Amino acid sequence: MACFTAPLAQALVVTAARSACKDKAAKSRNPFVRRIGWLQKMLFGGSFLLAVEHVWHGEITWRYPFLTAVKDGNTAEMLHEIATLGVAMAALITLVWAGMVLVSSAAEKRGAAEQEA
Repeated sequence: MACFTAPLAQALVVTAARSACKDKAAKSRNPFVRRIGWLQKMLFGGSFLLAVEHVWHGEITWRYPFLTAVKDGNTAEMLHEIATLGVAMAALITLVWAGMVLVSSAAEKRGAAEQEA
């Protein structure tokens, strides 16, 4: 129904944090700070695809109220879905991003060590 709103909210927070620390991020030695853009793109992309899927299945309309769950009186069910599935998806996306950052950092260090040798 509206599970895409949790990753979307996280994407907006990440965007605000990234824009507030843009100068520091480029100079940072922390690989997570340098690659925060990856997380931003993954969250926005996932939210967009989920929103398209919900539009496709008629759970989101172009008329107010945009979420059919609100119109049908299933607001509690919708909020439960956001709290469970939406938060779980946002957490999974963040974990995948962290894994990507760790793997890419290890590959960079390995490549730098091979060039020095």
